[in-house]
Order: sequence, then structure tokens, then C-alpha cells
Amino acid sequence: MLAGEPASTGPTRQGAKPPVFPVAAIDDPALPEALPESAAAQADAIDADTVNRELSIARKAIGRWRRQGWIDGDPTIGTERRPAPPDRTKTLAENQITALWRLDVGLRELNCW
Repeated sequence: MLAGEPASTGPTRQGAKPPVFPVAAIDDPALPEALPESAAAQADAIDADTVNRELSIARKAIGRWRRQGWIDGDPTIGTERRPAPPDRTKTLAENQITALWRLDVGLRELNCW
């Protein structure tokens, strides 16, 4: 997001290497203006949970770097979290639970499933 590069999607996302982004570039005066647009573009390519997680990670790192005196600014100010998607979890139906208990697997697997 900070580098302004598009996010990897699909199978290429797992194990993708992040772009090189020098810490000193965070103090670039143009970054605070470009970051909200970059975050919005990322949200169009990947889900809001991922964008929000990456924004949180960037904010934590930037906070630490500011405390260390390595950078002065915080380009994430003004970049809003994306609205969370609706809950995608579902409760299992009674027949699904019954089928799970009939499986010949350990209790740990039953609990995780």
C-alpha cells in the first residue's frame, strides 16, 4: 500500500514478496495525499479485511519508527479503514453436525471442523 503497487491476488498472493520501500520514503510529502487512493485501489483488488490488516501493520511500524526518530511524519493520517464486510460465517445445520460426529477421526479434528 505504501509503495503504491497493486496487490498480488489469487494464488500469487500466498508467498508474494512485498515491494522494497525505504523507511525514509515515508517522509515524502506526496505520500499522505496518495495513500488513501492507494488503499482504495487495494480494497478493489483484495478484501477489506486484508486492507485493514495491512493498514494496521503500517500504522504500528510507522509509530515505532517515529518513536525511534527514524521518520517524522505519519502518512496514514487521513487514510480510513475500509468498511468491514458482512459476517461470512454460518452455523452448521443439524444434519451436518450429526455427519461430523459419525466421522472416524480424532476429537481434535472434530472440534476444529
